[in-house]
Amino acid sequence: MRCDQFMGLNDWASTLVRGADILLYTEEIVRVYSDGRREPAESRPVLGSTVKEEESGEHYAGMFDDEYSLSKYTFPDGRVLYERVQATPWSSGPVFFLALQDEKGRWVPESLWSQDAIDHA
Repeated sequence: MRCDQFMGLNDWASTLVRGADILLYTEEIVRVYSDGRREPAESRPVLGSTVKEEESGEHYAGMFDDEYSLSKYTFPDGRVLYERVQATPWSSGPVFFLALQDEKGRWVPESLWSQDAIDHA
């Protein structure tokens, strides 16, 4: 069976763009019953990431002309990194290895897949 296969970002890059969890807000919940009785429920923290992810506006195409969006990551310090296709070896279809580049188009070395991982896809 031929199909597009996705390796995505390596573990290091995935952890980086996930960012740290921060408390966005706390939900205060009150249950209201049909008899008018009100009862507070346990508060629940809602977490978000310190890294903002959005579509970069760039895409790559699979073997059946399906388009896949690449992401742009903005960090709290203002740094921006972009997903790019590092390699697409063939194994019953293209295998997409993604890595990160900075705003000047330089690869982030730690985000690159090893040649061994690409060769054994």
